[in-house]
Amino acid sequence: MSKQRSKRPNAHKHGVFSATAILPGENEQEFEDLHAALIDEWKPDGATEEDAVLSIAKAVWRKRRLQKFLEVQVWRSGVNPDHHAYYEGNALRGVLFYLRLAPVDIPFEEYAAVYLRPWRLKYLKEKCPRAKFRSDSEWLEAMRKEIESLLKSGDLGPDIKQLEMLYASATFLSAEVFKQELALDERLDAIIDRAVKRLVQAKAMKQMLVSTQQIANQK
Repeated sequence: MSKQRSKRPNAHKHGVFSATAILPGENEQEFEDLHAALIDEWKPDGATEEDAVLSIAKAVWRKRRLQKFLEVQVWRSGVNPDHHAYYEGNALRGVLFYLRLAPVDIPFEEYAAVYLRPWRLKYLKEKCPRAKFRSDSEWLEAMRKEIESLLKSGDLGPDIKQLEMLYASATFLSAEVFKQELALDERLDAIIDRAVKRLVQAKAMKQMLVSTQQIANQK
């Protein structure tokens, strides 16, 4: 381990997290690793340079957060039956995931109604009526298999499915949403550029002062 790396500041000790909003679901260790990697890259010396590196870390973290939030929004829109970006394949996968984890006495209709359109829920109920099976576990297994069958074959060919997914994404990423995302990304890039410029200037100034002092000592 290099001498510089061994001296990198601890994020908790130096109050990094108090100045950086770590939201529920985010990993503090990931931010600390990002900050540490930037410290290793820029090797800040002194409070001014350390603050510039922290500004870079916070902006990069926010860029990553923006991307993750966008992914979540796309997914949420894709499983919302009332949204134009709804994609049934993802909704069925969500229901299947729930069925695999849930106990046999699950409120299936209540849960599935959130993600499936009425006609699809009606189809599943008619295809696998609970009264037809001797136990809830048998019914649950039949429902799982039916949904898996829909996901494997379905009524759409692979190419059409891909087009449907692309259409759903394009519907969500409207011109306005895309414009907002691009504007946020550009603002964060501007913050990073300013922090890098401040860091480079600080290092250059220190180097100039050292050189000046060395010349003075030689006289």
